[in-house]
Amino acid sequence: MASIASFPQISPTETVLYSLTITVLVALYLLFVKRPSFHSKAPPLTSGVYPIVGALGFFNRRWDFFKHGAAASPTGNFSFYVGKKPIVGLTSDASRQAFFDNKNFSFMEGYAGLAEGFSVLFGPSSKPKEEEKQPVDFGKYFNSRMLRVLRRDVLQRNLSGLIKDTKARLSDLAREPNGITDPFESIYKAVFQLTMRTVGCNDIAEDLPLISKLLHWYETVEKTTSPAAIMFPWLPTYAMIRRTIAGGRLFMTIKNIGDQRVKDGKRGDDPMQILIDQGDDMSNIVGFIVAALFAAQLNSGINAAWVLVFLSVDPYWMKKARAEVIAAINKNSADKNAPLLDQLSSLPLEAWENDFPVLDWCLRDCIRLTATGATFRQNISGADIVVDNEVVPKDAYVAYPMNGTHQDPTIYPNPTKWDPGRYSEERAEDKKRQYAYLGWGAGRHPCLGMKFAKLEQNIIVSFFLLMFNYELCDIKGNPVSTPTPIDLNAFSASKPEPRVYLKYRLRDEIKKELKM
Repeated sequence: MASIASFPQISPTETVLYSLTITVLVALYLLFVKRPSFHSKAPPLTSGVYPIVGALGFFNRRWDFFKHGAAASPTGNFSFYVGKKPIVGLTSDASRQAFFDNKNFSFMEGYAGLAEGFSVLFGPSSKPKEEEKQPVDFGKYFNSRMLRVLRRDVLQRNLSGLIKDTKARLSDLAREPNGITDPFESIYKAVFQLTMRTVGCNDIAEDLPLISKLLHWYETVEKTTSPAAIMFPWLPTYAMIRRTIAGGRLFMTIKNIGDQRVKDGKRGDDPMQILIDQGDDMSNIVGFIVAALFAAQLNSGINAAWVLVFLSVDPYWMKKARAEVIAAINKNSADKNAPLLDQLSSLPLEAWENDFPVLDWCLRDCIRLTATGATFRQNISGADIVVDNEVVPKDAYVAYPMNGTHQDPTIYPNPTKWDPGRYSEERAEDKKRQYAYLGWGAGRHPCLGMKFAKLEQNIIVSFFLLMFNYELCDIKGNPVSTPTPIDLNAFSASKPEPRVYLKYRLRDEIKKELKM
């Protein structure tokens, strides 16, 4: 039998190294590998969930991932991980109602944990001012200020500026010699300008080079979001660094304008001034503006372009939409002999809000098609929540796919087709069941900016239809009969790839008015 002395002796240095190695391995295991387990009555764990990273399909083929998970589960609900984060995917009718109605499913916490780049939008300043005892709840602050800046009297004052901006951007297009535009650039940029005027600062809205610069930073933040930002938000990836720098430049540019306004005693007639007058902290004001810009541009900027694209390949709805614009002019214009552009410019706010049902249907079905991602919540009740006889564990995230409703053929026959007639009184497909349409939010979280989004859309599309005849084409101007299909696996409304273009020319009566 060997004596103890015959075994290799471990030096103090080796002991320290072995201890450090074990400590590091345990730390890495706890940091990357160990996950909270699901409740035994939670929906079944779906396939394709890997160590460390979790469900890759959630990132690269999101709608296919939800369809696969739902098909493999008896109830349609299933569980999975993203990194270490436990998520319950809900797809059944009963679970959809619970998702949107349960007050313990938190919108803010859900998006903070699962939406790429969300901290750039909703985390600008939780630091309290010296006289405050509690930090600002930025979610509540954002909602209250959005309601304030979109009050009817504020929109009324702002209407002339929105119309002026729209006419100026479309007149710029009219002066382009080749008469071809990518609406996902030109119309997208116009939406950014109108949104800045409505939720932000006129100093920026009236400075086109600065608008272009801010839009570039916004797109940098949007394009550099990645799965790593959700799985490992602390990891300093190159994309995270670029996103942080772009978001910081966006934030500081707006803040410097606000600080200078306060310092000089200069007053503006815009949302920034409204919030300054309420005594809000400048960091929170700028945080609100940045968040509102992101929320609006992500959807309205894309959808305004898509509506024009869809109309270009549908003569029936093009005719109806253009007729609606003329009807609104005839109904509301006080001077029937004035130029058509002036008559349309004179429409009151009530007309823009109420006299364009066809354009509303066009936008409505466009949103149904482009709102392709998932919406998120987190169980913040501190206890398990039972949904459809299954358990959503405490602190777990919950995800519901928008396509689960919007691509359901029992609600919307031929669901991939753009068809504004779905919302007519005769068909009313969006009224077939509760929460059959999610495009403007649902349940406890309706879209606070819906009225402005519709107003913005109606103004841009109406002026475009009045000014131009146009058709869908490729970059060289060759006619295209169908647009690029919408990617149902996209995380949100997105620009089509490959791009499509509009070939346009001024209508004869407008050409005479503009003397072009």
